[in-house]
Amino acid sequence: MDLAEPVARMRRIAVVDDSAAVRQSLALLIGARGFLVDAFLGSADLLAAPDLPGYACFVIDLKLDGPNGSDLLAALRQQGLEQPAILISGWDVDSLERVAVKSGFSAQVQKPMMDNSIVDEILKVLSAADKLIKPAPESKTSSGK
Repeated sequence: MDLAEPVARMRRIAVVDDSAAVRQSLALLIGARGFLVDAFLGSADLLAAPDLPGYACFVIDLKLDGPNGSDLLAALRQQGLEQPAILISGWDVDSLERVAVKSGFSAQVQKPMMDNSIVDEILKVLSAADKLIKPAPESKTSSGK
């Protein structure tokens, strides 16, 4: 059994990139690992989606036509959406990491993605988010004191 299967099962991922080739490639790559993927052309398209809270993770390109990826994440956070978000870009690695941290992204992945790096990051951020929302175990205290 694939270890990613329980994390991926029926989880929806939103991919936002202004390149049709990148959207299609990411949808195929991420979908092949068991995720449901919706791909969006830009910020306005994602923000108009009917069920934003239904996404488990957002994969957002930094350079978009119109509002950029950082602005899009800010708009999602203003709507109270706290799902993990991964920044993707062809920018310099050091610059990308700075932008991602400053903007509140959970992770960043450099383009071009020649391997499963994006899927690995999705699995990491979803696993971390799952651990944050699991209820704490009840403490067992003895009442004999």
